Parts: sequence; C-alpha cells; structure tokens
Amino acid sequence: MAAQPTLRRTARLAGFVALIGAVYVLNLKTPPELHLGVLYVIPVLLASWHDGMAWGIVFGVATSVLRFLVGIDQLPPTTTLTFRTLNEASYLAVVAVAIAGLSQLRQTQAQLERAATNDPLTNVHNARAFSEELAQELGRNRRYGRPLALIYLDLDDFKRVNDAHGHVTGDAVLRLVADAMRLAVRAADIVGRLGGDEFGVLMPETDGAVAHAAALRLASGIRTVFRGTPSVTASIGVVSVTGTEAGTDELLRKADEAMYEAKRAGKDRVVQVAL
Repeated sequence: MAAQPTLRRTARLAGFVALIGAVYVLNLKTPPELHLGVLYVIPVLLASWHDGMAWGIVFGVATSVLRFLVGIDQLPPTTTLTFRTLNEASYLAVVAVAIAGLSQLRQTQAQLERAATNDPLTNVHNARAFSEELAQELGRNRRYGRPLALIYLDLDDFKRVNDAHGHVTGDAVLRLVADAMRLAVRAADIVGRLGGDEFGVLMPETDGAVAHAAALRLASGIRTVFRGTPSVTASIGVVSVTGTEAGTDELLRKADEAMYEAKRAGKDRVVQVAL
C-alpha cells in the first residue's frame, strides 16, 4: 500500500518533466517574438502544489536555465547578455513569489481539512469524520466479507474529574486518553472522539479476538497513565462483524450497548458482542 503513493508521485513528476520538455521543444521551434518560455510556469506551479515547495524550486531553477540557453541562441544582435540575465532573474523572482503563495495556500487548505475532520482538543477524528470512515469500511465489509471491529470507550465517572479538578485538568485527561488510544492500537486503526468523554476505535480487517485483545491493552494503558490523581478508568464495548448488513448507526448502537453493559458489570472492563 505504501508503494502506491510513491509510484503515483513518481509518475506525476515524470509528467511534469515531460511537460517541461514539450515547452522546451516548442520554444526552440517558434520565433523568439512569441515568448513561449512563460509556459514553463505551468509545470513549476503544478509541482509546487502537488509535491511541495522544494520540487517547485527545483523545477523553477531548471526551467530558468532552459529559458536562458534558448534565449542565448535567439538573442537579437542588439540585446546584451546582461539584459538576458536580468530577464531570467525577473522570471525567477515571479516564480518564487508564486511558489511561496501556493505553499501558503496549500498549508491553509491542509489546516482547514484537519479542522473539518479532527477534534480540536484531542487531535483524533471528530464524530462526523469517524462515522464517515465507519460507513466506508462497512461498505467494504459487505462487498468482500472481510472482518471489521469497533471499540467504544467511555471514561468512568469523568464528571467527578471535572468537578474535583476543574475543566483544564479534564481536558488534559481527554488528551492523554486519546494519546493512550493511539499507542494501544495499530497505525491503520482509526481513533475518534464521539462525544464529551466517549471515544471509538475503528479496526478494519480485524476479527473479534484481536479487537478484544486491543481493548484490554487500551483499558490497561489508561489505568497505567492515570495511576496518580485523578484516577481514571474506562468501560469498553467491542463489536465485531463479518459481511454484515448493519448500518453505521446500528453498529455504533451495539457498541454503545456493550459499553454500558461493561459499566453495569462494575466498570473498568471490556464487554464484547458479535453481529
């Protein structure tokens, strides 16, 4: 899976190089009055947007050299080398400003995307993004009959933490819980904050036994993180499915019911059900 983005990036960069080559040939075949060297800006800005500022700079410098070499061959007798050098310096200045602007725009877009999908306090998926991921995995589960597991976690007596230690401490607890969850599960698993002190873990390609073991690690990890004051534990429900017709809401409801069964059984434990 990791090789696919690398292959796509390599193919994309090769396409940009081919586009630069096409502009170079076109620039050679046309009279200098057309000034087609400006077309180099297109692959330079595309590389900056898709692959980052560094690649934009590389392509910017490379196209400037190509422009300069073609310009030398096409210089009118009255044009000095100094003017040609100044022209390319101006081109590089314009390209640099454009690359910097695109880079800032890309960063802003990434920040907006994170804000739309991430919980701002814990930096895990928010409830909406988590539900969308769950819906996608359920679709794959129906088509291919692959296993899928969902962990639903609720902190025990979290209101007492806020009442006794304040909301600043409560927020710190939630951030630590999110960190503990990320450490307890695999990189491919998706952690989300579903409510005030409720969290979920979506585990694609995972059967009930593996999910149950992960939930036990998670419960133990939370106990370990909060050995002092405040003392924090969690009740956890686990649902595992294979080729189910259940929807997102039903799966979340079953996991929520399993979590409440853990609370009724004495809290700080894991209850698992299967669909």
